[in-house]
Amino acid sequence: MSTDPAPTATLPEEPAAAPTDATGEAPEPPATPPDDAPRPTARPLAAALLNLSGLGLGYLHLRAWLRLVVALAATAGLAWVALPIGREPIAVWWALGYLGALGLFALDAALLARRRARRETPRRTVWTPRTAGRIAWATLAIVPLLGGAYVVTQQEVLEQFLAHDLDQAEESLDGRPSVFAASKDAYDAAYATYVQTVAEHPRTRAADRVPGLVDGLYAQAKGDDVCNAVAAVRHFAEAGTAGPLQGIAQHELPGALNDCGLLFAERGTFASARPMLTELLTDHPASDPAQALPKELTAWRDDVIKSLNGKGGCDDTRQATESTSFLAGFDSGKVKALADEARTKIPAGLLKCGVRQFEGGQYAPALQNLDALLASYPRAKDADYAERVQIAAGIAQADPKMGVELPSRTEPEGTVTLIIYNHGPDRWNMVYTGPATGAISLDPCEDCVRYAEGDEPACQGYSLTKPSAKVTIPAGSYFTASSDDDGNVLGWRDVGVEKESFTASRVLCAFATKR
Repeated sequence: MSTDPAPTATLPEEPAAAPTDATGEAPEPPATPPDDAPRPTARPLAAALLNLSGLGLGYLHLRAWLRLVVALAATAGLAWVALPIGREPIAVWWALGYLGALGLFALDAALLARRRARRETPRRTVWTPRTAGRIAWATLAIVPLLGGAYVVTQQEVLEQFLAHDLDQAEESLDGRPSVFAASKDAYDAAYATYVQTVAEHPRTRAADRVPGLVDGLYAQAKGDDVCNAVAAVRHFAEAGTAGPLQGIAQHELPGALNDCGLLFAERGTFASARPMLTELLTDHPASDPAQALPKELTAWRDDVIKSLNGKGGCDDTRQATESTSFLAGFDSGKVKALADEARTKIPAGLLKCGVRQFEGGQYAPALQNLDALLASYPRAKDADYAERVQIAAGIAQADPKMGVELPSRTEPEGTVTLIIYNHGPDRWNMVYTGPATGAISLDPCEDCVRYAEGDEPACQGYSLTKPSAKVTIPAGSYFTASSDDDGNVLGWRDVGVEKESFTASRVLCAFATKR
């Protein structure tokens, strides 16, 4: 029968012998390092990143006090240049120079940290390497954040300045007179501000306001009067005008010239209308307004003729006469041809006006209208009657008290023959009106002399040497007077107008006396 072995007792292990030094004695346990003991060496990367904050933290970490002052001075210098934030940002080279300085500071801090790490006894730093690294990464965004904040703030400040400039320019136009020429300089200054704003700061809120301000300035400069608008449009259409208004004004100029010219024509101010429409036809012949001008002038001319055919007053006749001359004065054949139809209506209007003025005792205006008729339309069908009315008006003007009457359109047949001889050395003209109206003109008598007062020549019958004329007129009472070579009635010397009855054939003699 087998039996189990007896249990064996295990002895506890003896503790290991404590280490001993060379003397065989155990060393004392290490003591906790004091607070002022040197810390581990600063890392170059952390020192460099700390200096990129712009606050010189890398130099602060390395306890490089003089370098810290230089770094802070660089940041203070940039702040002195950039603050307070003004209308324009600082020059780019200031920012580039500062960033370059930060790069140099970072490089210098890294090299300084590396040199110190090579020493046997490292110098004490402000933070541990781990803490310094954390601070470096945390402060790395300071410069970009401050730069971004500066850019945003500076942009907003600029917007405020630009808004103020635009407001001032807009307010400078308030209450300006409606005549553009009187405020041209103010409009130029305001427009220059608008153009400059867009040119120099195109991506601003102020630049977005400019198109509306330009439209308002242009509308105000033109005003409500179409002829005032011509001055404004012509000014902004000039070659030296900057910005958008030059193209707009050049496009609108033909229409402005057309509108103003036609308005002046409707008002009868033809001296002002002609330059406008001539400029339109000469400088902008291919424009739509120039192409449409003949049609518009035709409608205007038809209105003038319609008025003349209606009331037929002196004002209408004057306007029609001036309108015809106005149309006939253009170089354009299409426009000049428009005067032809109106011209056929003028003589009757002038005669009607002259007759009306004669009957009203307005002899001088009547003569003006009748003279115009005979000078411009000598072949008109009413020219003969107009000439007789002209003679009667001249006699009536020479002596209004004589009661000269308007000649009839149809005269009775002549029954009395008058033979007139000129015994004077000057040309002699006589006008008469009564049952008939006319004028007699005799050439000078070459061998005749002037007679002394009261020494009248014998008025004999037939003579071969004396200039003479014969006229057959109806019998009746006549007013007679002398006239000059231009047909102006002078009246008889010291008598004025003479009234005489011619009931039988007679011989008359004219002579000149010494003065």
